[in-house]
Amino acid sequence: MFSSENNPINTDSSLGNNSNLNLHNTDNSYGLNVNHNSYAPASQINNVFASAICQTAFTPDLIVQNASAPSSATVGSSILLNYQVKNQGNASAGSSYSKFYLSKDATFSSDDLFLNSDYVANLGAGAISSKSVTLTISNSTAAGNYYLLSQADGYASVAESNETNNVFASAISVTKPAPDLIVQNVSVPSTTIAGKTVQLNYQVKNQGNASAGSSQSKFYLSKDATFSNDDVFLNSDSVANLGAGAISSKSATLTISNSTAAGNYYLLSQADGYAFVAESNETNNVFATAIAVQGTNSDWYSQNLKDAGLINLTRSLAADGNLSRNDMISLLRDGEDNSVIDATELVDLRTIVSNASRFTMLDYVRFLSGNVVNGNTANQYWTGGSTSKTTLGNLYAGSSTAQMEKLIGKWFLGSDRPTASSTANYKAISGSLFQNGISADDIKQGALGDCYYVSTLSSIAQEKSNYIQNMFIDNGDNTFTVRFFNNGVGNYITVDQYLPTDTSGQLIYASPGSSYNNSSNELWVGLAEKAYAQLGELGWSRPGNTTNAYSSIEGGWMDYVTRQVTGLDATKQQVTNMSKTQLIDLVNSNKVLTAGFVNGADYGVVNNHAYSVSSYNATSGTFRMRNPWGVQDANLTWDQLLNLKTYFIWSNS
Repeated sequence: MFSSENNPINTDSSLGNNSNLNLHNTDNSYGLNVNHNSYAPASQINNVFASAICQTAFTPDLIVQNASAPSSATVGSSILLNYQVKNQGNASAGSSYSKFYLSKDATFSSDDLFLNSDYVANLGAGAISSKSVTLTISNSTAAGNYYLLSQADGYASVAESNETNNVFASAISVTKPAPDLIVQNVSVPSTTIAGKTVQLNYQVKNQGNASAGSSQSKFYLSKDATFSNDDVFLNSDSVANLGAGAISSKSATLTISNSTAAGNYYLLSQADGYAFVAESNETNNVFATAIAVQGTNSDWYSQNLKDAGLINLTRSLAADGNLSRNDMISLLRDGEDNSVIDATELVDLRTIVSNASRFTMLDYVRFLSGNVVNGNTANQYWTGGSTSKTTLGNLYAGSSTAQMEKLIGKWFLGSDRPTASSTANYKAISGSLFQNGISADDIKQGALGDCYYVSTLSSIAQEKSNYIQNMFIDNGDNTFTVRFFNNGVGNYITVDQYLPTDTSGQLIYASPGSSYNNSSNELWVGLAEKAYAQLGELGWSRPGNTTNAYSSIEGGWMDYVTRQVTGLDATKQQVTNMSKTQLIDLVNSNKVLTAGFVNGADYGVVNNHAYSVSSYNATSGTFRMRNPWGVQDANLTWDQLLNLKTYFIWSNS
């Protein structure tokens, strides 16, 4: 303690009269206030007053703030946590590590499960560091409610003014991975008659995060949209294993009992109807679709149709329980009476098509009929094989017989042929759809740059010939309806047996050089090529070129052709991202497999050209590339494929 004895008071006159001298140290100390007056009292010992001074120490204080993580996670998964470390102290903090734990409560204890740590650089007083860290929930973690604890300076590297405020707690729920099956996209007629069958199209989706084993969908007729034990069971349908996120498109035939009273009902479609699959949510399996059931004595035709001619003809043609392709052509032409399609006839035709399942109408008949009566973007023009096009348009109340006939020709008869070479002539081609089975060697590319398309057909013919077989419907009148897939849904094009030839009557596109009148001609490749050219007008197969012309299908890639012809998904990958073993496995599978060369021609390979991959020779170590020309195949080693930077495209199944 300072005193007047050991700290003499400076009485230097330079301080002036009534001067105060303040003394202090840098720790807890005492300050001396000395009062100098112009006179000296008898005693000066009481001139000194001592007061305590507290000087704060300079230390850091690290905390975690603004920690943000998902509110839930699954066992075995990783999550991203964003957080901030703030130094709320008054001195700089050296580098440190944040630590992260999974805890059953919001307080850190030694039994909490360590997840990860994260480096934090030096932080000045008041500074903030924004960070992120990946945390993995162990496979052994039990499902339940937890807290994520974020701990600043987890290894106590920094001496802080407060060591008790380092932990920030965030609630999180942990669940076990599990499947979750639902029904979606149900399509069924809005009305039916007691005693009749209806076709229900639907999808089962596994929206869970784990694979689901096989299951059975069940279907009921119910008076309300909620499943109960008194609902009437109609049928069941098997569903194969479904991976997480996978969708299975299905259909089921349901028979409404003769004893069903007329009225309004719901068709209930129940995923996993027998509870074979343990799901994360067992309450969302039912999808309800409204349906009206008419009594057996109701006359659907007179109740739903207005035109007398269409009522009688539809009743007569549907007496066998089906409206076929030829039946629908007859009904469309019946609407041409008086040389015009009036409003009543147009509405009736649309009503018939919208009730396609009531008449057990095949999918392709429904699709083609719908394009006539409901319209399609392809109806905008009529080409008819010429080099120019004329306006056609969708059917409307007041359409002429001529317009109806062209629409029938376009969709049912294949007479709206695509524009070919200016020197080509369309001729009726002799031969058969298939000759001696389906083979990759049936493909011979002609004077058209569609190698990507025909090489894909070649691989499909080799690996999955049933897809080619099922691609065609022989209508029995020298026309064929050809199926393509748009996002897995069937779209249909009809072609006739006319193909472009040169002045000598020889084919110029697929199977070039074959004579039009050769009875041994195999037609499927030429018809598939022609159908693909016509398909472009629908707008989805070749969005960049929607003209009904052969030239519109020049140039492309094989992956979308695989999807459009087979409905299977496909992968495209450059050889530099593959292994030789992977390619050998693909060749030895029955997957559709093609190759594209765009980075230079060498080793007998044609540049900017597509091939099908037909085999692998283990002895020579070469992969055989089939040229869709039918000649100039190539045998390439793995190193040659790498040098050519080859692209491979294959179906996923």
